[in-house]
Amino acid sequence: MNSTKTIVITGSQTGMGLSTKQLLEKNGSKVIGVSNSGDPEITADLSTKEGVDYAVSEIIRLSNGQIDGIFANAGVDSENVELVFDLNYFGITRMLESLQPYLKKSNNSRVVINASNSVVITPGIPEEVVDALLNFEKEKAIQLIKSNPHYVYQVSKTAIAKWARQNAHKAEWAGNNISMNIIAPGVVLTPLIEHDMKDPRKAAGINMLPKPIGEIAKPDNIAPLVKFLLLDDSRFIIGQYIIIDGGTEVLWREKDSPKTWDISFDDFQKL
Repeated sequence: MNSTKTIVITGSQTGMGLSTKQLLEKNGSKVIGVSNSGDPEITADLSTKEGVDYAVSEIIRLSNGQIDGIFANAGVDSENVELVFDLNYFGITRMLESLQPYLKKSNNSRVVINASNSVVITPGIPEEVVDALLNFEKEKAIQLIKSNPHYVYQVSKTAIAKWARQNAHKAEWAGNNISMNIIAPGVVLTPLIEHDMKDPRKAAGINMLPKPIGEIAKPDNIAPLVKFLLLDDSRFIIGQYIIIDGGTEVLWREKDSPKTWDISFDDFQKL
């Protein structure tokens, strides 16, 4: 184990962020936590441009300009559309793109983005809103989501997962030995879920989810996967959307994946 690894974790003071921080520190890593509450190494509001820019400058200072990994974990589920889009999508992309040159210096760095299994178990996510976010058309996305207000969280998580998939293989990332992946937890007993359980509509949806493994995950069940992707010999895993939900998705969609490639050989040769 390389005890000199420097890892950044956003949303580091509760839930999956805190459990991962504790596990990585136990394994010898230096962790720079970023949060807007508690007592992190950096206090910043990552839903604002100013907050992200401040966090980036402090991360560079505290890491001496070399970062070995980032767990982009901070997220929110709220009726405040702009807040959800700003934190779950724009804040993550801005931070990762700003820190990419410093990840590059490591020559073997990792990025893990915390998305959600809701991306693949929620029917009818409006793709036009996802596409607007991917095109960084924030105002268009806000206008489009008004006809589907209950999809705000799922849209934001779908967009960040697709952004990672569309960028992970590129020269700027994989070509610079930065391995970027997405984890997709199901229901995890975090403050976010505890908050959602107070909403009768959301609580009903959470309670109806199947639990093949028999229970709801705790943050400590997710942290080992993040550790593997950040610290262990996982360099060749790139651009993958890894579901960790106790079997919910596979129970509902066992026949949907893996999906064969519906492309002609002639089109394949043109790639």
